[in-house]
Amino acid sequence: MLLSDDLAASVTPGYWPSAVGAATFALPFVAPACAAAGAWEGARFTRGNVAGWAPARSGLAIALPLLVPVIALGALGMAVAVVLTISTARPQAGMPPVGMALAWLVVLIAHALAGFLLGKRLPLVVAVSLALVLSFVLTAYPAAMEPVWLRHMVTGGMTSCCSLGQAPDWQAAASAVVLACGVIAAAAVALTAAAVRLRRALTGAALVAGLAGSGFLAHGLPADPVVARAAEQLQCAGDHPRVCLWPELSGRAGMVRHNAAEARRRLQQAGLAVPDTLTMEEHPDTRAAFIGSWPDPTPSVVRAGVGTSLLPPDAPACAQSGSPYPGADAYGPTAAWLSLTAGAASEDVAGHYGAKETAVATGVRHAGGDEQLAWFRRNSTALRDCTTHPAPAPAPAHRSGETAR
Repeated sequence: MLLSDDLAASVTPGYWPSAVGAATFALPFVAPACAAAGAWEGARFTRGNVAGWAPARSGLAIALPLLVPVIALGALGMAVAVVLTISTARPQAGMPPVGMALAWLVVLIAHALAGFLLGKRLPLVVAVSLALVLSFVLTAYPAAMEPVWLRHMVTGGMTSCCSLGQAPDWQAAASAVVLACGVIAAAAVALTAAAVRLRRALTGAALVAGLAGSGFLAHGLPADPVVARAAEQLQCAGDHPRVCLWPELSGRAGMVRHNAAEARRRLQQAGLAVPDTLTMEEHPDTRAAFIGSWPDPTPSVVRAGVGTSLLPPDAPACAQSGSPYPGADAYGPTAAWLSLTAGAASEDVAGHYGAKETAVATGVRHAGGDEQLAWFRRNSTALRDCTTHPAPAPAPAHRSGETAR
């Protein structure tokens, strides 16, 4: 409950993977509670001298019933977290990603078992405190460390998932599950194997296998492990233009399609070629244009998205390799001009691209149609190479009265 503001801060409205994934932010706080409670149970096991009695059951068979309330404690904590994020996102379309919750459960079991082993070996006060601190450090601190893929090994990288056009990269979650399974296997061996040498060998092998498998899966993943969402989930309707939206926007589909069609009409009147298909798929083919992936669109946002769909999505390769890129200065004014031409509100454009860039774009719109089109084409070329310089703003067209004076 104390984390509610942080849990809800990055939730994408209406989207199940984001609603559930954001709850992972609570895992570095819930897992230490499980580790500390597991250490408490482990200390009780040792104080009761259970291992010294006639062994009717293995150590693992004794430990598991003791840890059921501990794991239930962790599940309750994560359930509260996910209820808070779902109440913020209010998802409607689709199904919740149950795999995320299963990954949490495996991680919590690993922390509880590791805490239990500490409790068996150390005095109660030391074991509980050490389990609490170590569990928190191991789950919370890798997120602030380099390389960035280390964080996925302990929590699964689901916290920052996802915008509407993205889906979680399950490879990151699998890395956390593999490491947790390695810890669980090591704990199971430590609680069941009688021979000391065999127990140490198998415990070490399980931990090494878990670390190696987890590192192999997580290595090289970015800080936000996401993949493009399947285009098959898009809902397309209309003709000239055909507008494709994610199902989460079904309640606003009419508004989005109307404004997208109107924006396309305005751009065509300005002499611009706009594809027949306008889509929320981030990387469509050349016959479609990516108009954005907004969870809570307004008419102005939709129109601006259609306008800026005519710009290149990224800087050219020459600029990314470090070459001088004079076209960078053209992006703001050109994007603002396209947005205004498509019918976006000037205050929204200024808030997004800056007042100076919007003022330049407004001045360009006072020029003649041919001058505006030539200015745009020159800037469009400048954005796609590292040799073309942006075009200067054309002079405003004179009105007949001004000419007579």
